[in-house]
Amino acid sequence: MLAADAHLCIDYGTATTTALMYTPDGRSFPIVVNGATVLPSGVWLDTATGRLLTGGPALEAARKRPEGWLAEPLRHIGDEAIEVAGVGLDPIEAVAAVLGGIATHAAALAGMPIGRVTLIVPCWWGPRRRQQLRLAATKTGLPEPHLVADAIAVATHWVAWSTAPISTGACALVINAGAGGITVSAIGVLDDGAQLLAHHTVPGSTATDLDTALAEHLITTTRGAGHDLWEQLTTPEHAAARHQLLEAVRIGKETLSRQTAQAAIALPAPHPPAILDRDILDTALAGVRQRLPEAVTHVLAAADMHREDLTAVLLTGGHAFLPGIADTAGSTAGHIPTMISRPDAATEGALRITGTSADPPSATAGPHVLPLQISSGWPTLIPPALLAVAAMIVLAQTLDNSAVSEFPGGGVAYFLRLPQLGISGFLIALACWNTGTAITGLQHTAARATSEQATLARSSRRALFTAAASGLALSTGFGIYSSSHMNFYTDTFAWWPILFALPIVILTTTAGLSITRIPAGNIPLWLRDYRTPTIPTLIATTGILITGEATRGIPDQYTLSPLESTSARLGMLILGAGIGLTIVYTPVSRLIAATTFGFSFAILFTWRTLNHYHWIFVTAIAWWTLVAMLHAIRSLSPALNERAQRLLQ
Repeated sequence: MLAADAHLCIDYGTATTTALMYTPDGRSFPIVVNGATVLPSGVWLDTATGRLLTGGPALEAARKRPEGWLAEPLRHIGDEAIEVAGVGLDPIEAVAAVLGGIATHAAALAGMPIGRVTLIVPCWWGPRRRQQLRLAATKTGLPEPHLVADAIAVATHWVAWSTAPISTGACALVINAGAGGITVSAIGVLDDGAQLLAHHTVPGSTATDLDTALAEHLITTTRGAGHDLWEQLTTPEHAAARHQLLEAVRIGKETLSRQTAQAAIALPAPHPPAILDRDILDTALAGVRQRLPEAVTHVLAAADMHREDLTAVLLTGGHAFLPGIADTAGSTAGHIPTMISRPDAATEGALRITGTSADPPSATAGPHVLPLQISSGWPTLIPPALLAVAAMIVLAQTLDNSAVSEFPGGGVAYFLRLPQLGISGFLIALACWNTGTAITGLQHTAARATSEQATLARSSRRALFTAAASGLALSTGFGIYSSSHMNFYTDTFAWWPILFALPIVILTTTAGLSITRIPAGNIPLWLRDYRTPTIPTLIATTGILITGEATRGIPDQYTLSPLESTSARLGMLILGAGIGLTIVYTPVSRLIAATTFGFSFAILFTWRTLNHYHWIFVTAIAWWTLVAMLHAIRSLSPALNERAQRLLQ
């Protein structure tokens, strides 16, 4: 390879393709085509011109004329010409069209020619298919490619990014739940790298099998449709309707596996949409889940391994998040699966195998922790500082508004707004959480190379654990100080800040446990997904403080003047707006929710229901905490995440 040449690694998958470029100056970046890093592997044949379209244009053309669409050219590698729209198409030409398009974009992005090419291939491929793929690459003008098995590439990525040292002799089970089917591979870590020991593909586990089964179930169980409509869709004249149905099922399936509980699937007119839910998806996957343990057992026996010999179970592929896959794999192999969710994990691992990865972490290096580099990111520490100030102001106002009345008979009555006291504990815990995540994000953003990011995983975990301990300690201090202020030395007041802070403390601890399972390069994005509601919380806190100032004194003695009543309602309006901004995320929904909650709180406010509005704010924050907790659990254990989502449904 010339000094000015680049190295291109392509993971040409059954349904989707990703690519990673490495340049001689040490840069590595994903190939982006039309704003996407994950590209369709299919091609569309224009029979009029003989031209092959790839990527987004091919998908658009396929929606109008599906007869020219070849969704999975990789399946046909090694076969004779296949018929597409009545024309014979050489699979090598189809694959070459996709590889050539990616190579063109890659060379343009890098600004230099491509001197080396690495291609990811299924681990079960033999010499014939491998040679056909090499031929497809060279037909585009690319140099002779180096081929790397997908399971070995994923295992190499895991070894490189694992926060725990992986010694020689370690064994891993790689379960690739991709569109081409669920393939189970046994990998051994030897002196000269990872080695494939055995593999087995679960029958009937391809994306086409699953999508077809789901589509047939929806058609045959929908009133007014039935088996006749399904038979009709299998005829050539209804190819467009069948293609649209299978595409809708594929999108709905992916949505269900990660986000929602139900998805509406458009059926051919005039039939109404059908509902695809997790129960239907779970039923369709029952056969796959039954055959997966047999595949795992078969591979372990073929590799001369026992479950006790396994160091890890790695789960990757687009179907990895489907219901029950992680649970079944983990229970059979005796390990909680490690999710390899990074789309370019295989390409990154393959580049390491070829010796051109930008910054491979040293396997023998000790737990060196880099110094913090936060000089350029100090603005990110402003939100936690504001939350801490807000917590102290809320605590001060709560105690300032408290009162103690002594009765002639010797009794004592304490008046203290306990929900507001609890909110002060929540705010200080949220400030600690925000500090921990800000420091973690700054560490990984400031790291100059991927190897530096990898060394920061343990440091980030310590930062989050420290934040959790600080939140618990400070909220406890708030409670003790409140009891001391009231001269009431029992745990009645002390527990309120602690209880309100406890969910945030648990969230921070869970994030600390999860962060070592995240690829270091993905941690800034992982943290961004938490969407800490700092601004909405500060807005709501401002409303609480305004209302608190307008309603001073003992509740039974409230006589609000017109000015105080107006101020209290203004505070309620601001509190309601803050709650509305907390519970929704899209701009239009936030505007509607903030307006609705704000004016409702202002109109319906009475001093007797003041604490009720505080509890509504606490409920909104509890909802955010639950969502963030599920995000952390997803990274910590996909199986626990799936069970939690099912419980919430």
